[in-house]
Amino acid sequence: MPRIHFDKCTTVQKMYSWLFYNCDKQGLIFKYYKMKKTNLSLITILHALLLFFFTQTIFAQTCITTADLAQLAGKYIDAAHNEWPQQKAHWLDQLKTPTNKASATAAFTKIETWEAQSRKNYALKGADLKMSFGTPSNANSFFGKKQLFAYDLNLGCYEFFCYKGSKKVSDEYSIVFRANINRLFPGVNAAFTFSEDYPYYEIYNQYNGKFITLCQFLLLDTTKTKINNSKGYYQDISESTIKPGDRSILITRHWYYTKKDMLPFVPVTRKEYLEALLEYYDREARYTADKIKEIEKEAAGMMKDPVKYPQLYENGKKNLIAKKAKYPDWQQRIETKKKIVQKALQENSAGWLAQPAVIKSKRENFSWKNYYGNGANDYVTVDGYYTDTPEDAKNTGAFTFSGFWDDKGGTILYKCNEDYFKGAEKNPAKPYLIELTYRYINTPLGKSLVENFTENFDFDAVRSLVE
Repeated sequence: MPRIHFDKCTTVQKMYSWLFYNCDKQGLIFKYYKMKKTNLSLITILHALLLFFFTQTIFAQTCITTADLAQLAGKYIDAAHNEWPQQKAHWLDQLKTPTNKASATAAFTKIETWEAQSRKNYALKGADLKMSFGTPSNANSFFGKKQLFAYDLNLGCYEFFCYKGSKKVSDEYSIVFRANINRLFPGVNAAFTFSEDYPYYEIYNQYNGKFITLCQFLLLDTTKTKINNSKGYYQDISESTIKPGDRSILITRHWYYTKKDMLPFVPVTRKEYLEALLEYYDREARYTADKIKEIEKEAAGMMKDPVKYPQLYENGKKNLIAKKAKYPDWQQRIETKKKIVQKALQENSAGWLAQPAVIKSKRENFSWKNYYGNGANDYVTVDGYYTDTPEDAKNTGAFTFSGFWDDKGGTILYKCNEDYFKGAEKNPAKPYLIELTYRYINTPLGKSLVENFTENFDFDAVRSLVE
């Protein structure tokens, strides 16, 4: 029998007293019986039914404020029934092969199932939940020399709102559950970054994805990346600092999962760091030599005909001097740096070289002016990044080694553990690192969803995916 889910029984009953109605806590139950002394025409019955359902629609859609919809039941749309089939068809395109896509889908489906099970006793109200899968803009992730494929699960909470008296479902969400697989965790960052490409790749101007060793080193913020493989989480903002109902501040809880008995990141040894510096110096020398050739070629093109184009000739001559001034005594400076590192490798014991490499914590760029003429503006600014002192920056330049920072509040360098990522060559889409996040706002809906997840999600099951 049809049921109207609102409390309007009295109104309808008065309109058609010849029908039997029964009101209960769930709404209006409609029945009609043929009365002994009443012959109801078909038209009359149809009229009543049409009015019945018309009234149901009007009452169900009517609202005055968004708060009126907070107790309205929501629905869950799983990935299989996603509303955007055209997007769904391309969710995993970047994973390339059927095998990779199958691995990702298997992991997603399990997490999706566990999330749904965590809400088996949760009454969703005031919003719809919609599940989707996908990949980041670049699904290729490099962990040391291992290449993995990254992919994500996304469960957005689309809240109801009142617009011109009718219920609408938002196109955006503030509350969202995500599972990020095979991505670097927040707080794990590249130790060294560059404004130019040359330091990264093994061969200059060949972007083959193979980084030199120095560019594979990592820094870990252990306050954010506490890999505990448990129900515990890291939360970026305390709720106590946010006014209840404030929708402008987003709060996120993080859970991190790795293999139980093996660390994904291990310290870089002193020997590894020093050898990586030598590799960088060789790259720097090749790059600088190529850069000088480009400068000289450009200047030669401007200085072809000093008689016909005297001004162009003078500009070319000045440019040649000014641009080469960016690389003062570059060969001698690089050779000096190399000798310092080679001495450290030769004169220290194997035990000393095997200790973790501790470097300067604070990143500083010491710039200095190199004058190439007598005028006040006849200078170029030379940057000395990743150096310990201004003197190092000026004398020998980037990555001058002046000792480790064990006793000076330094930071340990890390790298990806090659043993941890063993097997990635055959199955690069297998889960090796999993981060779960629940982003929410300090509203009744946001808090109830995140607390239900925290209490009822099967975190132990997630751990099994990386074993």
